[in-house]
Amino acid sequence: MMLSLFLLASAPVPPLEDQARRVIEAQLLSAPRAQESSGLSAEEAEIIRSRYLHSIGQRPPRPAAQDSSAGQ
Repeated sequence: MMLSLFLLASAPVPPLEDQARRVIEAQLLSAPRAQESSGLSAEEAEIIRSRYLHSIGQRPPRPAAQDSSAGQ
């Protein structure tokens, strides 16, 4: 019983229906993205894609400030 009360108290508040509806309607009314609007050349897009695929499963490098504070 206590656990269920705790779970109910910690549940996030969903957005109001009218807010979600306005966002969806605005997205539907906006013009579709043009292929040229990405601002990347095919070569740039391929570089980003390959770097992304290569990075899967790797941890990002830690900033130097975190390394020095970890040893204290």
